[in-house]
Amino acid sequence: MIAAPANAVVFDLDDTLYLERDFVFSGYRAVSAVVEAELGFAIEERLIARFLAGERGDLFTPTLKERLQSVDEAYVRHLVAVYRQHEPDIRPFPDTLPTLDALAGRISLGLITDGIPAVQRNKLRALGLESRFDAIVVTGELGPDAGKPSPRPYRECARLLGRGDVPLTYVGDNPAKDFVGAHSLGWDTIRVHHPDSVYAAHAHPPPYAARRTVSRLQEILQLLIRW
Repeated sequence: MIAAPANAVVFDLDDTLYLERDFVFSGYRAVSAVVEAELGFAIEERLIARFLAGERGDLFTPTLKERLQSVDEAYVRHLVAVYRQHEPDIRPFPDTLPTLDALAGRISLGLITDGIPAVQRNKLRALGLESRFDAIVVTGELGPDAGKPSPRPYRECARLLGRGDVPLTYVGDNPAKDFVGAHSLGWDTIRVHHPDSVYAAHAHPPPYAARRTVSRLQEILQLLIRW
C-alpha cells in the first residue's frame, strides 16, 4: 500500500506516460497517406528518417521539395492540419497503467500537458487515459503564457484536486520546462528518463533538474513508499 506524504501525484503526458515519437510517426503515416492519394507518392519513410536524424520543425516542406519543383505554403498548412487532427495510433508505456492502478484510490492523480488542446485531448482518448485522472489540465486551455514552466498550470491542477497550497509530487521527462514551475511551489519532482524520449539527452542544473530520476515509471512507487 502506498504510504507517502504527498497526497497527490501529477503527471506529464508526452514521453512520460507514452513515447511521444509514436505520436509523431503516427502523424507522419496519416500525412503520407494523404500525399500519396493527392500527389501519387509517399513521404513517410523520409519524414521518419529526418526526425531520427534530429531534424525538427517543418519537415513537410523540405521533404516535398525532394519530389516537387515548388511547394505551396497552403498545401503544407493542409498537411499540418492532417497531422494535428489525425486519430493517433499510440499506446501507453507497458508500466503506465499498472502504475496508475497502484496509485488510484490511495492518492489523487492529476495530469498537466502542454500543446494544442484538441491534439492533446485526442492523445488522451487514444491512450485510454482520460478516466484515469482526477484532474486534467491542458495548458493551451488556460490562455496565453500558461504553458510550462509557468506555475499557473500547477496551481490550477492543485486547485482542481482540492489540494490548495499543499506541495504535491510532479512526474515528467523534460528538465527544460517540467520541473521548475513545480519547484517554485515547493513540489517534489521525479524525472522519468526513458532512453527513447525526445529529451533523453537533455540535462539542466537546479532548479530545472528533478530532485529524483527513474528509468521506468513504475519505479516511482518505491520512491513514494520511502517518502
